[in-house]
Amino acid sequence: MAEVTAQQPLAGIKVVEFSTMITASLATMMFAQQGADVIKVEPPGIGDPMRWLGSRKESISGLFNNCNRAKRSITLDLKTEDGVATARKLCLDADIIIHNYRPGVMQRLGLDSKNLRTEKPELIYCAITGFGRDGPMADRPAYDHVMQAMAGFMGTQGHPDGFAYVKTLLCDKLTAYTAAQAITAALFVRERTGEGQHIDLSMLASCIAFLWPDGGMHLTLMDDDVMHAAPFADYYQMPLRTTDGAIAYAAMSDEHWQVVFEMVGREDLKSEEKYQGLENRSMHMAELAQIVSAEPPRHDTDTMIAGLTKGDVPAAPCLRLDDVKSHAQIMAIEAFEEQDHPLLGTIHNAASPVHINGQKLPATGPSPALGEHSEEIMQEIGTK
Repeated sequence: MAEVTAQQPLAGIKVVEFSTMITASLATMMFAQQGADVIKVEPPGIGDPMRWLGSRKESISGLFNNCNRAKRSITLDLKTEDGVATARKLCLDADIIIHNYRPGVMQRLGLDSKNLRTEKPELIYCAITGFGRDGPMADRPAYDHVMQAMAGFMGTQGHPDGFAYVKTLLCDKLTAYTAAQAITAALFVRERTGEGQHIDLSMLASCIAFLWPDGGMHLTLMDDDVMHAAPFADYYQMPLRTTDGAIAYAAMSDEHWQVVFEMVGREDLKSEEKYQGLENRSMHMAELAQIVSAEPPRHDTDTMIAGLTKGDVPAAPCLRLDDVKSHAQIMAIEAFEEQDHPLLGTIHNAASPVHINGQKLPATGPSPALGEHSEEIMQEIGTK
């Protein structure tokens, strides 16, 4: 068994993943970063469709690589008795099972939680669904776009008059983090009690739980005497333009706003009573943010940030993705790591953001080719 260390806390834990796309894949990739042996079960042929989305080389796209590093891949045809039998043996050799199939699929295969955990009670089983296991939409397919709509993200982004996407797979990824936390908690319970757990979670509930702390802050207090103020969506207006780009800023106090007014050339706003004090500003935040962001640029980016920073106003340049890796601060925290991949050549991966005892988690192994480890895994479970 692999040695457990602070930087590899999940060493010796075996995870079997049945999934397509992001949710389960990203969750288990985080486990792999922390030392777990993650076996990804893929259908023969094209495997996980994520392999073919976007920029790719061979059978590995950038998206697939980013969600499947350090895993092993086995191809199994779950439409055959032999494929299901091998999958069952693989599951019973594991510590954790995770899948994002629609409700009923794993039951039909005999690979559901009740079936497997009857034979192996210490097994941790996580089932991710889109809309949940109950209700009129339970059997529908779920992807990030539709979940952004259903959970309220699009309404928040388009606040107050329309709808707009967050242009990243937000719902998929936050569901992955929710699953990873829940499974880690179940591992802790098993460590103390010896008992496995069954975990159900849906993308829909995960997204609502993620959005609600701030997105639903104005909908939380229900009594008639509540004084309602602007939601945080009103704080997210256009960034401040500069002569060579734009910056984001987060002015919270009276002192912060005095500096902002000076930097944009609107000293006249300092005497406006409705913009004085946190309570007044919170009632007029959308209006204030629009006024400030509409001002023509007066300074370049460096000058603007220097002026705001001198006044202790949080601020940063708005970077294009192409420029993120080369920014001095991002280089200083070593947010990326270079890897020589046996199939893809030189690649840049986002490094784990976690530091334990002052040390980064070690760089992960490569993302696997389709079925690359099938024979090796079958030998391990005694089917070859």
